[in-house]
Amino acid sequence: MRLAILWLFSSCLLPAAQIGLWVWVRAEDSGRDLLLSRLGSAQYGLNTRRLANASSYLTRNYIADRINTLVVRQSCVQCSQELNDRQRQLVDHILASLAPDLSVLMHRGTAKESSWEYTLFVVNDHAAYRGQVFMFPDELLEREFFYIVVVSAVQSARFVNQTVESIVNFNLQMHFVNVVVLAQLEDGTVAAYSYKLFKPNCRPGVRVLRINHFDRITGEPQQSMPDLYPVRKGHLGDCPFNVGATHLPPHLIYKRHKGPPPASNESVPAEDLSGIDWDLLQLLAQALRFRIQLYMPQEPSQIFGEGNVSGCFKQLADGAVSIAIGGLSGSDKRRSLFSKSTVYHQSHFVMVVRRDRYLGRFGPLILPFRGKVWGAIIAILLLAVLSTCALRSRLRLSHPMENLLVVIVGNPIAERRLPGTGFLRYLLASWLLLTLVLRCAYQARLFDVLRLSRHRPLPEDLSGLVRDNYTMVANGYHDFYPVELTSRQPLDFAARFERVQGAAAGERLTTIALVSNLAYWNHKHRNTSRLTFVRQPIYMYHLVLYFPRGFFLRPAVDRKIKQLLSAGVMAHIERRYMQYEDKRSVASNDPVLLRRITRSIMNGAYRIHGLLTLLATGVFLLEFLAGRSNGRLRRCLDWMHQP
Repeated sequence: MRLAILWLFSSCLLPAAQIGLWVWVRAEDSGRDLLLSRLGSAQYGLNTRRLANASSYLTRNYIADRINTLVVRQSCVQCSQELNDRQRQLVDHILASLAPDLSVLMHRGTAKESSWEYTLFVVNDHAAYRGQVFMFPDELLEREFFYIVVVSAVQSARFVNQTVESIVNFNLQMHFVNVVVLAQLEDGTVAAYSYKLFKPNCRPGVRVLRINHFDRITGEPQQSMPDLYPVRKGHLGDCPFNVGATHLPPHLIYKRHKGPPPASNESVPAEDLSGIDWDLLQLLAQALRFRIQLYMPQEPSQIFGEGNVSGCFKQLADGAVSIAIGGLSGSDKRRSLFSKSTVYHQSHFVMVVRRDRYLGRFGPLILPFRGKVWGAIIAILLLAVLSTCALRSRLRLSHPMENLLVVIVGNPIAERRLPGTGFLRYLLASWLLLTLVLRCAYQARLFDVLRLSRHRPLPEDLSGLVRDNYTMVANGYHDFYPVELTSRQPLDFAARFERVQGAAAGERLTTIALVSNLAYWNHKHRNTSRLTFVRQPIYMYHLVLYFPRGFFLRPAVDRKIKQLLSAGVMAHIERRYMQYEDKRSVASNDPVLLRRITRSIMNGAYRIHGLLTLLATGVFLLEFLAGRSNGRLRRCLDWMHQP
């Protein structure tokens, strides 16, 4: 009975004990969850600060020394409240840390705003970044932009490369090359990602690279990073680039130009090319690490209007090539259709005409003097003849006329024919001196005629060409010359030069060319060329490389060209190919540009004369010594000269 009561009592107390035990266990589980949640929130905030510190480190050390204003843009598409709070804390921390070093401009997304050179993007994933809208005025299209994209959502090690690749591909579609992505992995590590152009074996695409990661305790980068944007240096992995070129010496010389031209889709061997542009292109390929595949279109390279291009420009418009070279002008008003490099050479764009001589090839030799000089010479000759005839009987000269003619032509007079009296000798000496002066003057003038050919006067400017009805032979119509005086012919520079050179005597033709190109032509045809240029140039011709619109390689090419210009490399290349472009070879009929005859020109003659004088003095001394040495020296010299 007692056992039954105890069992009943225990059975009544057992549910209450179980309930108390359950309450105690439940309270313990809730405390652990609360503690873990608080610890998780602290770890989440710590990771947010790590990502913000890494972002601030990059902007302070790689952007603050280049610009004083940084644009911050943020976007969070389909974000949870927790991710929204994280991104807001991230932006606030970045703004607070950059205040002493950089001015920050928050992008509001209005229509009047445009992208700045340096921009910090804070987005939750690649989809939010690809939804960004970029607006560029025309004056900013050629500017180089630098972006840092901070991904606020935690990335898994498996999918982080896909996120970075998507962001990079979008930047390349917008022609933005300089981009670095900052992302945080699941273990809290913050890493910076960049990329390389082209996949292995030069396949199209990008390769994602992890360029650095930050210590989770100190927040400092674990590797040295000299440049935040490695692609900016233009390392292209020795991949081929198609280049379109036009033959325009001395800027691009195709050595087999007289032979059959290559097909437009056939690559030209490097050994068949030379010139200023070719040497520049080789230096660029060596610095930026790409290979050259050069193609030469058979038609001239012209920009006629919107969508109307030919030659290298047509290859650029069709995407067949990435670079166009060959003496292309950056002065064309329609150059905005493409991107162009910085100017690497300047030359004058001039009108080319043909020189015509007076009296044929040997006419100036017959008339080296003008009419007044010839009149004075003829008057002196007549006076001499009349004086000799009048004084013949009084002076008793046996051969007066013969002596006069002999002296005039420069021959000596026999001693027996010289007069015996002092007055006659004085008269003959005066005549000889006058004849010597006239002869020297004639020879000097004759030398000047041989040195400076006399040609018909040419127009000095465009208005003179138009006034004299010169017809311009060109590939197209130009604004600076009347259309009715333009003969449009699809000819290269050599054919146009030959057309102007071979024009009929009464036909007045002109064409356009660079001074350097004309100098090259005159140098190669120096025995037959009669081409010169009008003194007033049309404009200064700026030589540049052309790219497709917004080409990613243009900033790297510009930096390399500026380095070559500042180092004097381009000047050295120009001297190699333009050493014959002397003003005398281009305009040899211009007395203003001719070198004056000075004493230094006769230095060679003075040296030879000095050597001959020394040799004659030595021979005299030897003969003198031979006469004083009783024949011993003479016998020694005779023995040395024996066969």
